[in-house]
Amino acid sequence: MIVFVLRHADRNAEADALSAVGAKRARLLANMLAESGVSKAFCSDALRTHQTLAPLKQTLGGRLSITEFSAAGQSGPDGHVEAVVAAIQALPSDTIAVAVSHSDTVGPIVEGLGGGGTDAIGDTEFDRLLVLFIPPDGRKTLLQLRY
Repeated sequence: MIVFVLRHADRNAEADALSAVGAKRARLLANMLAESGVSKAFCSDALRTHQTLAPLKQTLGGRLSITEFSAAGQSGPDGHVEAVVAAIQALPSDTIAVAVSHSDTVGPIVEGLGGGGTDAIGDTEFDRLLVLFIPPDGRKTLLQLRY
């Protein structure tokens, strides 16, 4: 299994929508992942996570299924992390997935999947792309990239 984990693209200050820079970054992400074989996507209920995935969904159409897990409400960020991790762990071992989340949940998602700890994501940091390889033998490898 391969899992791409990232924070949503750049947003306008104090707004849920992506900025023009964020929309451009979302298109870049779509170009990067379009031929990767990704078939499952997970995001929060925030508009910016959906907008980050929108160009990829437009490119892949029915080949990409998106599942939303709330990051607000009673369960909060911890419940979001638990739901995303459980959903990814339930996937077949040959799946390629992407999880678009938030600065405070990306690291815990990677950690929950066994990828180890990651550096905190800063408030203005939108370019980090974590790629977790989970082979059948269980020896996980984490790549930390920028895009």
